[in-house]
This record gives sequence, structure tokens and C-alpha cells, in this order.
Amino acid sequence: MKQLCGIIFDLDGTLVSSSLDFAAIKREIGCPPGVDVLTFLSSLPTEQQDEALAVIHHHEQQDALHSDWMPGARAFVDTCLERQIPMAIVTRNSCHTSRLKIERNAIPIDRVMTRENSAPKPDPAALLEIANDFALPTHKVLMVGDYRYDLEAGRNANMQSCLVNYTTLPDYSHLADYAFPDFQALHAAMFGRQ
Repeated sequence: MKQLCGIIFDLDGTLVSSSLDFAAIKREIGCPPGVDVLTFLSSLPTEQQDEALAVIHHHEQQDALHSDWMPGARAFVDTCLERQIPMAIVTRNSCHTSRLKIERNAIPIDRVMTRENSAPKPDPAALLEIANDFALPTHKVLMVGDYRYDLEAGRNANMQSCLVNYTTLPDYSHLADYAFPDFQALHAAMFGRQ
């Protein structure tokens, strides 16, 4: 991991807690259980899309008001700052609720890509743009997340990916180059013990 020079984080479930109930959101907007919410949203006619988006925004807003740093995430980010490692956040969340979470938790990362300003993960566009902004080749950037879309986006961008924050390895863990149950373990692997 020592060869890595930049880091892109997912937001929900990675840097901050999230209690979004995707099953409830899907029920409310009429999205079939096995279909991605954002994919379903883009398939709707404009009027229905606006109604569904209002439901999603409501859920995201409530979630943002109760978000907190994930254990060990703040110390990891602080170490990255100390070592001047460039960092960014790429989230499938909205810009508004991402900003709420970032402000609420005083996350010191300025570069944020949301679903409004880039194609959502697993599309690699945001990751590739950030690597370019960092002036780093993609293999020098690590994508850190807690869900399959994060890991798939990393692979699609030719970046190494890191799965964090799990109690049991999920069935998509094979997509990760690295897997750590928490940020303390990631910190130890990348920087040594705190």
C-alpha cells in the first residue's frame, strides 16, 4: 500500500454512518427490489422522476442529520492530511445532503463528486477525473468504500480498491484488492499503528 499516493473515499457507510433504508425507499418510489435506485430513477418520465427524487431527498436529508464519523475514519483522514496525501469523496448521494454530512462532521476534504456532477458509481468517470486532478496515474490512487459499487468503480477506473467497515465479509469482497473490518486496521496497514 506504500505505493499509493492519493485516496478517494465513498461517503455513506465509509467516512460517515448511514441509516438509509433502501428497501423502504424502493417501496415508496415503486422500484423493484433487485433494481438499483438511481438506474430506476433515470428510467422514469420527468414528472414521476421529480416525485421519486423528492422521496429520496427526504430520506437522505433525515439520514444526513444523524450522521457521525465512522470509528477510526477521522484519525485516518487526519493522518492523510499530515502526510499531504490528496483526498476526494465520490458519492452516489446528492450534493445537498453530502454537504450537510460533510459540514455536520467537519470533514476536511474539499473535492466532492456527487450524482449531480458525475455519472454515479460504478461508472468510473468521477474517479478518473479526480486522478487527473491529482495529477496521478490511476494505479497510484486507492478507492475506499463499503459497498460493491465503490469496488466496481475502482476496478473500472484501473484503481486499487479497499473495502472497509464490515463485520462479516460480504459476497462482493472478491472485488476488493484490500479488505479491512475498520479504519484502524486500514491505518495500521498503510501507516503503521497509531
